[in-house]
Amino acid sequence: MNTLFNISEGATIALHCLAIIATSDKKYNVNQLAERTRFSKNHLAKIMNILVKNHYLDSERGPKGGFTMRVEKSKTSLFEVLEMIDGKLTKFECTISCQDCYFENCLFGDQPGHFNAEFIHYLKNNTVSDFSLKQ
Repeated sequence: MNTLFNISEGATIALHCLAIIATSDKKYNVNQLAERTRFSKNHLAKIMNILVKNHYLDSERGPKGGFTMRVEKSKTSLFEVLEMIDGKLTKFECTISCQDCYFENCLFGDQPGHFNAEFIHYLKNNTVSDFSLKQ
């Protein structure tokens, strides 16, 4: 299935798990996060390791262990996490250059560009601590 934009499963896992940890007072381990999010435990564990290696999280082993935020959660934007996992976001580009286009007006009306800009604005202006967990 093709979508207008794509956020990888890895970035989705990272964003959701960081938001859970950032908005909770308790530590979560991989099993608890997998149970809560219903993501694959193995994939989730790989993403959590990436977040630890990139200094977003601290990890404590053992029965009372789990993950805690290492960075200031109120300053950790969704945008920086998304780019850290998926790489730099690129602007939508039509496969036909404007000078080679055979239409006077762009078929897309620069809507993908506006959409990208609006979505990036949202990601940059929301942090992992801006959300509330359902009880």
